[in-house]
Amino acid sequence: MNRTPILILPALLAACQIAPAENPAPATYGSGVFERDTAEYRGQKFARNRCSDCHAVEPLQLSPNPSAPSFVDVANTPGLSRESLATWLKTTHDFPSEMYFEIPEEHIDDLVAYMLTLQTADYEPAI
Repeated sequence: MNRTPILILPALLAACQIAPAENPAPATYGSGVFERDTAEYRGQKFARNRCSDCHAVEPLQLSPNPSAPSFVDVANTPGLSRESLATWLKTTHDFPSEMYFEIPEEHIDDLVAYMLTLQTADYEPAI
């Protein structure tokens, strides 16, 4: 019986191990690639953690709460600007009967930066 293949197997398997990258690649998301520690990355992370219970925060998602608009729908509102979105986010989540929190001021700019990445030229509202 030839044992050479059995003796080579551990060496081959060891060669298949993946070493961790010194500089990990940027995270890839449905709406694009965001470098870590950018406003867009932080905004998406906040949206996933704090907004996704009610809103669809990624493209092609449906909002868990049917009365909560998706982030794609909000981002593609005609005439929306960075300033108007920031103002809207500061003032629309303070209705206790509808929402359970206000968006902390320190997260507004990050959330705006992320949401603006969801704008598309060929946006069609859902029927």
